[in-house]
Amino acid sequence: MIRLLNLLAVLGLIGSAGYAYSIKYDTLYQAGQVSKLKGQLHKERQSIAVLRAEWQLLTRPDRLQAAVEKHLALETIGTEHLGRISDLPAKRERGDEIGRLLAATATPKERPEPKTTGSLPRTTTTRTPTAAPATASR
Repeated sequence: MIRLLNLLAVLGLIGSAGYAYSIKYDTLYQAGQVSKLKGQLHKERQSIAVLRAEWQLLTRPDRLQAAVEKHLALETIGTEHLGRISDLPAKRERGDEIGRLLAATATPKERPEPKTTGSLPRTTTTRTPTAAPATASR
């Protein structure tokens, strides 16, 4: 009986040593992955800093002004380019919106004939269905 307990204790010790060994190397592998990711993160942050510096260089006002003068034919804005308030069209009268909503909810015999709005007159047309073109079978 004592030999059986000793044998079980030795087997348990060997099993726990193997488990501790596997955890150790898994931890080392994960630490290596974290180290690689930190290196990649550092490189990405450096490239972002370089891109920001390039953007600041490209958007300098003096550089943009030179590019505008070279490639665009822009004029300065003068008073002749501005319009007057009197040049604007008059605001359309909206009418009685509450009355229109009440008329829309009225019973059918009280409902007035709807008025046509917009630039096109109201016309009624009937459409005849057209046959779909036949497709060739393979």
